[in-house]
Amino acid sequence: MKKIPLIIVLLLLPCALTPGQEAGIRFSTANEQYRAGKYADAASAYEQIAANGYESPALYYNLGNAYYKAGNYPAAILNYERARRVAPGDEDILHNLRLANLRIIDRIEPLPRLFFVEWWEGLIGSASASGWGAAGIAALWAAVVLLSGYRLSRGPVARRVSLLTGVLIVCVSIFTFTAGAIQAERETSGTSAILFSASASVKSAPDAQSTDLFVIHEGVKVDVLDSVGEWRKIRLADGKIGWLPTSDVKVI
Repeated sequence: MKKIPLIIVLLLLPCALTPGQEAGIRFSTANEQYRAGKYADAASAYEQIAANGYESPALYYNLGNAYYKAGNYPAAILNYERARRVAPGDEDILHNLRLANLRIIDRIEPLPRLFFVEWWEGLIGSASASGWGAAGIAALWAAVVLLSGYRLSRGPVARRVSLLTGVLIVCVSIFTFTAGAIQAERETSGTSAILFSASASVKSAPDAQSTDLFVIHEGVKVDVLDSVGEWRKIRLADGKIGWLPTSDVKVI
């Protein structure tokens, strides 16, 4: 399986003798363990880094790889999904996520959606919140330059072109900031989860004595709609809804 280079994460870690340096050492140790085929040990080392608050697509991607090699497919899917959350358009992450999903039992067909809804969702999810934000700032600066050109230009044609182009880019920047806000809400909302129980009976109500509606198996992705005590109301991609114990799922 392909691996994302980890140099970016290492460069972001503090250079002084701080907890960041300890994370860097663990990172190197995890890489060595992965290369040596000690996948469970590598996964444990990556988990310690994540537990200390470090987050990057490379970290989650390599953690997913370690779990995949160890045969823990729910944990692999969870971490590939977390990697995708912060790097939505990364082809390596998407490729390995598809491979991991082929290893689970359930094949749930999502409900069909109108083409423009599918297009809109794909567009918003094509970049992370920070990516949209950076694009918005770049567009805003471009608009400032063009509108300044409008004020400084003397020819009517040049002034008209600068004004129209500047207004267009302002609209683009508004869209990118809006898309970034939507994506940021998705990244932080925690409304999706992965089932970790080998199999689970989805209930009609948040009560162990309620009716069993259907059974799902480990690795399935669900949307979390609500919570009551130690229960979570979930929805599958095909629209089925029910309740599961909180302990059965881990939030992406």
